[in-house]
Order: sequence, then structure tokens, then C-alpha cells
Amino acid sequence: MNRDQKTMPDVPNPDYVGAVCEIWFTVNYAAYHLAYTRVYLQTRSMQTLVEKLRLDEQSIKDQGQVDLIICRSHLASFFWQLDHVFEALDIAIKRGQKDYPNERFFYSQEQALKKIRETPIPKEIAAYRNEGHTIPAIIGQKWEEKGGKFLHHFLPSLQGHEPKDSIDLNELLHTYFEYVANVWREFVPEPLRGQFPRSFSFPVTVPFFFLGELPKELDSVPQLSIVLEAYDKPFSSAAPADIPADKQNPKSAL
Repeated sequence: MNRDQKTMPDVPNPDYVGAVCEIWFTVNYAAYHLAYTRVYLQTRSMQTLVEKLRLDEQSIKDQGQVDLIICRSHLASFFWQLDHVFEALDIAIKRGQKDYPNERFFYSQEQALKKIRETPIPKEIAAYRNEGHTIPAIIGQKWEEKGGKFLHHFLPSLQGHEPKDSIDLNELLHTYFEYVANVWREFVPEPLRGQFPRSFSFPVTVPFFFLGELPKELDSVPQLSIVLEAYDKPFSSAAPADIPADKQNPKSAL
């Protein structure tokens, strides 16, 4: 079979059924990111007024910032994976049309997916995916007008979409996840559809400042810390060293 040389030669192109089944992993990835988002929303950095956080010692600020980064990055990845489910379904359908050009089934599937993507939830997912990768701070905090008590998190309103500030973020994210998981299932042919589990379970690290209730056995659980550093290394001295001498000057390669 002729393959595009830009793709990985050792990975076979799946047929329609194989491609649709593989999207189960994308649904899993979304569930994984949602699990982390849920836990890290329950942290001090996510449920405390900024004015109070600014009074912390620097070491406390640094740990709180880690909780914040983990929460935001998983939320951004959650939306990315959900949106990718629709993209992957489209690719699978096009694969079916290519392999079986005379089968009307794949053209009806194409129209069904197109109609789904024009509904509010898929559009909102795409919008928040784009917004989250433009400005990571897309987690709003609802407070009592008097007393400053934290109420719930929410997604900010986006132009062209219904306001979401009155909806608890956890509730809304689960609605998005459940919707996408059920859309994907509609494209999985029987009897395979019933063979995929509906529940997802993942281990999650304990945040530095978790405000929720932990099981007793996790009160002093150790955490594995991975340290990454971006050293001060000038671009001009780092890049050419990795490029063969005859390739460094584009004109000399012509």
C-alpha cells in the first residue's frame, strides 16, 4: 500500500471501524484531564481571593502556583481532547468514504456529524478550547457579594455563546464530557458499542493545598517531584551545533 512519506511507516492506516474504536482512547484522555481538573479546583489557590494569596510567603506562593498551573493545564487539555473527538470522527468517516466509495452509509454519517457539530455544545467546546490556549485564565470564581465567601467556579462568557457564570464548572464540564462520549458511541457499530466501558478511573496526585476531604491513608502521602529546568542558553550558540556544516548555509546546499 502506498503511504504518505510524512506519516509513520510502521503504523498501519486503520479502517473505519478501527479508527472509530481508537477514538475511545481520546475519550479516556478527556476523562483523565477532567479527573485532575476536578481535584485541583479544590485547592487554596483556586478558592481564595487574590488579595489574600498575595500576603503569603514566597515558598507558599510557589506551591500554590503549582496547583494553579496543574489545574489550568488539565482544563485546557480536557477541551482539546473533547474537540479532537469530533475531528477524529470526521477523519474516520472520510476513511470509510475512501475505502468504500459506493456505500451510502458513510455519507449519511458525514451529514449526521455535520449537524451535530452545528449544535451549541460542540461549538462551545471548540470555543473554550481556542480560548484556553490563547489565555489560560478561563476559570472564573463566583463569590458572595457580602462576606466574600467562595461559591463556585465557572467558565467565562464568550461572544456568541450563552453565559455560563451561573453554572458550576464541575457540572458543566461533566455535561460536556458526557455529551461527547455519547456522540462517539453513536458512531461505534454494534456489537462493538456495548463492549466499551462507561466508567473511567485514574490515580491523581494530591495537591499541595487541597481543601477537600482526603481519606485518612492519604493524609501524609508522599509525592514524586519531577524537576525540569530551562537553562540560560543563547539561541545563536545552541542551534548551529546540531546542524551539519554543509546545511548551515541554505545557499551552499542549492
